[in-house]
Amino acid sequence: MADVPDKVSPAGSGSLPAGGPTPPAWGHATGNFDLSAGPPAMLAPADRLEITERLYRYCVGYDERRADVLRDCFTDDGVWEATITGHTAVGPFQGADEVVAFLLGFWREQTDQRRHIFTNVFIDRAEGDRARAICYLQLLSSRSGRAELETTGIYRFDLRRDAGVWRITHLFAGFDSPF
Repeated sequence: MADVPDKVSPAGSGSLPAGGPTPPAWGHATGNFDLSAGPPAMLAPADRLEITERLYRYCVGYDERRADVLRDCFTDDGVWEATITGHTAVGPFQGADEVVAFLLGFWREQTDQRRHIFTNVFIDRAEGDRARAICYLQLLSSRSGRAELETTGIYRFDLRRDAGVWRITHLFAGFDSPF
């Protein structure tokens, strides 16, 4: 990941011992992904579609370097945070403007074309105007005429209907390997 001063540290609570191996299911082991058991969350099909599209807009907004699209993905009080293998915490960045400023900081250093691909998207919880979505990440990079896998991971999105539109209130990214 690009240089991110002041917001990268060994992961705190909900983390694995520094320097240790990354076990399978590290997201669950650290408490970062508390997947609910039971039946799927009940949500109207239109809401499911809008939430899923919001996640995809986040991906394309980043990959196409569209700060306006990224900003529109988050509520004003939105939060972005991550962990790399459960060992290294990144963030949290609080407020949509700080989130977008942090994400824009990578663009100066990334000379490759990134493609964030979300798969296995599902709504884990939903109640009223709030929902939680979880998905897998495959992060591809294209440079010098070659495409490569940069990392994989899992994302957790908390969303809220804001002025009639589903937006991200809290994004947690868990990366399976450094990149």
